[in-house]
Amino acid sequence: MATRGHVQDPNDRRLRPIYDYLDNGNNKMAIQQADKLLKKHKDLHCAKVLKAIGLQRTGKQEEAFTLAQEVAALEPTDDNSLQALTILYREMHRLFMALFQAGMALYKIVPKNPYYFWSVMSLIMQSISAQDENLSKTMFLPLAERMVEKMVKEDKIEAEAEVELYYMILERLGKYQEALDVIRGKLGEKLTSEIQSRENKCMAMYKKLSRWPECNALSRRLLLKNSDDWQFYLTYFDSVFRLIEEAWTPPAEGEHPGAARLPYGEAKANIAHPALQSRKCVGDRIQGVKDAARFINQLLGVVPLSTPTEDKLALPADIRALQQHLCVVQLTRLLGLYHTMDKSQKLSVVRELMLRYQHGLEFGDETAVWQALTLLEEGLTHSPSNAQFKLLLVRIYCMLGAFEPVVDLYSSLDAKHIQHDTIGYLLTRYAESLGQYAAASQSCNFALRFFHSNQKDTSEYIIQAYKYGAFEKIPEFIAFRNRLNNSLHFAQVRTERMLLDLLLEANISTSLAESIKSMNLRPEEDDIPWKDLRDNRDLNVFFSWDPKDRDVSEEHKKLSLEEETLWLRIRSLTLRLISGLPSLNHPVEPKNSEKAAENGVSSRIDILRLLLQQLEVALETGKRFTEKEIQYPFLGPVPTRMGGFFNSGCSQCQISSFYLVNDIYELDTNGLEDTMEIQERIENSLKSLLEQLKDVFSNCKGDLLEVEDGNLKTHPTLLENLVFFVETISIILWVSSYCESVLRPYKLNLQKKKKKKKETSIIMEERKFSKTVQGKVQSSYLHSLLEMGELLKKRLETTKKLKI
Repeated sequence: MATRGHVQDPNDRRLRPIYDYLDNGNNKMAIQQADKLLKKHKDLHCAKVLKAIGLQRTGKQEEAFTLAQEVAALEPTDDNSLQALTILYREMHRLFMALFQAGMALYKIVPKNPYYFWSVMSLIMQSISAQDENLSKTMFLPLAERMVEKMVKEDKIEAEAEVELYYMILERLGKYQEALDVIRGKLGEKLTSEIQSRENKCMAMYKKLSRWPECNALSRRLLLKNSDDWQFYLTYFDSVFRLIEEAWTPPAEGEHPGAARLPYGEAKANIAHPALQSRKCVGDRIQGVKDAARFINQLLGVVPLSTPTEDKLALPADIRALQQHLCVVQLTRLLGLYHTMDKSQKLSVVRELMLRYQHGLEFGDETAVWQALTLLEEGLTHSPSNAQFKLLLVRIYCMLGAFEPVVDLYSSLDAKHIQHDTIGYLLTRYAESLGQYAAASQSCNFALRFFHSNQKDTSEYIIQAYKYGAFEKIPEFIAFRNRLNNSLHFAQVRTERMLLDLLLEANISTSLAESIKSMNLRPEEDDIPWKDLRDNRDLNVFFSWDPKDRDVSEEHKKLSLEEETLWLRIRSLTLRLISGLPSLNHPVEPKNSEKAAENGVSSRIDILRLLLQQLEVALETGKRFTEKEIQYPFLGPVPTRMGGFFNSGCSQCQISSFYLVNDIYELDTNGLEDTMEIQERIENSLKSLLEQLKDVFSNCKGDLLEVEDGNLKTHPTLLENLVFFVETISIILWVSSYCESVLRPYKLNLQKKKKKKKETSIIMEERKFSKTVQGKVQSSYLHSLLEMGELLKKRLETTKKLKI
């Protein structure tokens, strides 16, 4: 869209804000701006198309298509409209139907294969995007199959991409034998661009057809040619075990792989043999241990597990010996042998490993976490590009509640593209929760910029794939786009960013109503795809040498996803409830229930009541989940803020304040005379809310750093509680603004007892702890307290404006 700048047209100035909103991913504001422009200039075609782009990107494909058809029927000739239509058609799912028609039309004029196969690929994409799977398999794919078969019969297949397309259709139809015949036949000879592409496809079809003897023979043949290709080992082992299970024996005249004819015990030994050979060849490399770990029981009798001597450590003589010893140590950890030791033995092993690493590094008698930080910081000075050092430092600093050093560490990782989704959670989970609001805003922006650019970029990739005949990549691009659009992290970052903006700006630099309007938030709209949410987090980003029973399990991942989804639902409902407050504002003239209904206010309060019920259910579900007290592995999923939210008491405070909105609305609707019971309930609610706030505040008091028995201890929970307290104060002030707008006309004198001041002392005492590490943690705490203190001051200033 950047090409619009050179067009000297009076409409360019009018359209520029819409372009900017679309470029920044603010599609709702783009639609709103287009509507405003169309009220004044009904015949501005480009504005309609830009609105259609906004509708397309917000999931309203039908409306977008209708609007596009309306503009296309007018046959616009201006550059702006034509460019916008091109962009729109690229992004629409209807593009596939349009490409089908265009491909067939071009083929009739210029009978070239690429045009014909555009139409075939468009049918496949319609089958992929069709919600009705039956329709996909009975109409789109069979039609695509017939179209390709016609070209096969006429001997018109020319390119490898066309064979790939035929294979893709047959595979999706479940016609595995036919697909195998195509690959093994004359057409399969065209598959030459990728090494062993033909063999890999044959192997995939053998698996689908459960033809294990052929699969075994092919994988063995490929292994003999490529003995270092691990994927062939996996297929070979899989086929061997399948044949053993089936008690298969080869025909007398057939020559088949030897392992398949062996008894079970011999077969296992035969399988282990390549891995053992691999260990002898590459045992001084970490990857060798990873591969060998798959067959650890067979390796146990071969790999020596050395023990330290009584008086002196046996140090390696050269680098190769050091790396071999490292493999042994890693295997020992993987086997769980360290976990069977008692505390003194473990400490002895730690001292040994530290001495081995030392080579100039000195360590004191520090507690484990500070010792780990010091070791990692020192290690990073010697290996500044080591990603694992950085990731572990990020994890430990966040665990200690010190976010300031994390910003530079994460930045030095230089995360690219999809990594903003897969490992971005390590950053966004902690930034706001530890009171680093500026860093939180920045980290959210990084992530959102990636997600918004994906929506535009993937459409261009699809067009290029059509253009160059890379048909097999098109479904991958579509799946990739859907994966990111439905990303759990995307939904989390979007929700938290809006809550953060409200926290920092609403009723400080702008009114709550203006802030919500600028975000185009509506309480009745929920744009999170709950049923299709994808957990794209890389929960195995940390190297782990723990045994399988102590590693991240599928159950851990499942529970973590459940927890993340519950917390997202609570945050989303909170945001929507806040966004509904300005819509209830009290008008100047007296009102009654009938007039309220005419103005749509009653429907708004109904929406808020429904959201309040949903939040109550979500909170109850969340409490039950936290009561399970699930412990994830240290190198596994990061727990959400949900546990802290309940423990701080802020959950009850926030929902009580929203219930107060409902009571105030009822009082306003029914008047003073008939609402004595409601008035009493409001009075009790305010008193109760004040007591709850006092309890929440008491959970924020304490020392962030203290020295106890010579050990430095941190209390990061205090920071998280304080962040929740600031957020809760803000919500109560927004609710109070609504109460003021309702109660002021009645001239009620409600006393306000809200004066909060946070004092936190940080005890400083150094005893043998690393000055660098301790300094970073202390500096981060001070930074967090300063940011929260500044925000609290601004929030307290707004209380002076409330005159109830």
